[in-house]
Amino acid sequence: MFHKFFVIACLQLLSLPSTWAQLTQTTNLPPQTVARLMQSVVAVQSRTDEDASSVRTLGQRRQGSGVVIAPDLVLTIGYLLIEAQSVDLIDRQGRRVPAQVKAVDTVSGFGLVRSLVPLRLEPVELGDSDSVKVPAKVLTLGQGEAELTELEVVSRKTFAGNWEYLLESPLMTLPAVNNWSGAGLFDASGQLIGLGSLLVPDVFSDAKPMLGNLYVPLNEIKPQLNELLRNGKRTGPAQSWLGINSQALREGGLMVLRVTPDSPASQAGVEAGDVLLALQGRTIENLPDFYRQLWTWGPAGSAVQVTLKRQGQEKTIRIITGDRAQSMKPPRGV
Repeated sequence: MFHKFFVIACLQLLSLPSTWAQLTQTTNLPPQTVARLMQSVVAVQSRTDEDASSVRTLGQRRQGSGVVIAPDLVLTIGYLLIEAQSVDLIDRQGRRVPAQVKAVDTVSGFGLVRSLVPLRLEPVELGDSDSVKVPAKVLTLGQGEAELTELEVVSRKTFAGNWEYLLESPLMTLPAVNNWSGAGLFDASGQLIGLGSLLVPDVFSDAKPMLGNLYVPLNEIKPQLNELLRNGKRTGPAQSWLGINSQALREGGLMVLRVTPDSPASQAGVEAGDVLLALQGRTIENLPDFYRQLWTWGPAGSAVQVTLKRQGQEKTIRIITGDRAQSMKPPRGV
C-alpha cells in the first residue's frame, strides 16, 4: 500500500502548476534558526509488551519523530507512546537517551516524553496554529532527515478517524512526505505549529482525491500542556468512548468495522457488521456528527441509547460510555 501511495504522490507532484517551484526554493530563515530547528527534532523509539491491546494495530515496536519544546521535554505523536513500556530518544549525533512517558492525550493525538538524562538541546519556539491560513508556506522535518522540506497547507477540512478521533481544523499539506510520524511542522518564522500524524488520500475533499499529510495543530494541546505535565491527563472528566471503529455508508448510518474487546460497545452487544443509525434518537449523519453528538451528551460514564440495524432488523441498546485510557495498559512513567 505504501508503494502505491508513493507512486501516486510522485505523479501528483509532477502535475502541479509551475508556481509550485516557488514553494520549493531554499528557505529564507536565518542560519541560526535553521540550525535550531535541525537539532530540535529527535527520533522517538518505543516498545510495548507483547500482550498490549494496541499491538494489533500499532505493533510492538514503533519509531517516529519528536520535537524538543522545553528543557528535556519532547512533544511527539501520541500513538508512538500508547502502552509504551520503554522509550528512547536519539539526537542528530546518534546519542541514545532513555526517557519516560509524561502523557498520552488521546483527545488531541499528542504525547509528551521527558528524557531521564539531560538532552542539552535548545527548545523551539511554540507558534499559533490557529493563525495559519490557506494557503500557507510551511516547513517540515522528520528524524534522520538532512534538511527541512517545504510544504504548503492546502486545506483545514475536518478530519474524523474511524477510531473515535476528531480534528475540527487539522493542517493538510502537499506534497505528500513519507516520514510524517511526529515530524515537526514549522511556520515561515521557524515556530512549531504542528506534528505529523497521517498520510491521507484526500487533503482537499472526498470528491477531489489528492494524497498528502495531516499534521495535528499545536493549539490542540497548548491549553492543556501544563495539566498534562502535572497529572498525565487533561483537566476534568474523561471524554466518552465506546470502543467502535466505523465508517460512513452512502445510504446513511455508520458501518461498524471492529469492536474493541471488553469495551463499552462490546459489553452492550455491538458487533462488527452492525449499522449505527441514531444516537439518543437523533439520526447519525456522518462520523463527525456521531462524535460531536456522543461527546456533547456527556463524559465517560454517561448512558447513551444507540439505535442499530443488524441483518435487516433495528434495535436500540443502552451503552455506558467508558474512558479510553482505562482500556489500555498505562505507559511506563505516567
